[in-house]
Amino acid sequence: MLRPTALLLAGITLLASACGTSEEPSDPLQVAATLEPAKPANSPDQPEQIPTQDVDATIKAQLEPKTQDKQTFQVGDKTLELDRLRSAVFEQGGAGLRAGDGATNAVTDRFGRLLVVDTRGGELMAFSTNPLLMRQRFPVPGAPYGIAYDAKRDLAWITLTERNEVVGLYVAGGEPIEKYRFATVRQPNTVTTDEASGRVYVASAVNGGIQVISP
Repeated sequence: MLRPTALLLAGITLLASACGTSEEPSDPLQVAATLEPAKPANSPDQPEQIPTQDVDATIKAQLEPKTQDKQTFQVGDKTLELDRLRSAVFEQGGAGLRAGDGATNAVTDRFGRLLVVDTRGGELMAFSTNPLLMRQRFPVPGAPYGIAYDAKRDLAWITLTERNEVVGLYVAGGEPIEKYRFATVRQPNTVTTDEASGRVYVASAVNGGIQVISP
């Protein structure tokens, strides 16, 4: 027969074992017990095909999708890291902040901010440094995924994979303002811009076609 002390110790051992096998994430910035990066929506079929064009190698290289789970960006004198798995933004070797429910892609702007697309949450977020803060949070419905920035016109171009669209947001003010919206090729996962001309290039992940838009 076990003594009361032995029973108490056995209970503590079982409790510790149960805690050790818990599936709850211990990281406060982790969005779920199982980490999986957000993905673009499966774009709907289109009744009419959008014309595509051939572009030079430089543009094609800029339209290559970013598949790594962590991306680094230089923002002023700080290096920021976008962690897709945890949907968070970190200062290198420092603090971190949650970036929505499924952050996927980001760009820097001329105001010293990191513009981050939250695909699951349907939002655009702007983070600044010194200290690391979320300055803006703006709804962008339609499973936003690809993002590019035109510094000459202060436009953030974001692809909406759920709608086969690209939207141009003016980001120099207190909050983003929609300036442009265009239908795109199917599955518009990536986008880039040419600041000299203002052209926008959208690549289809289905057939590799590239759409050229002159706003």
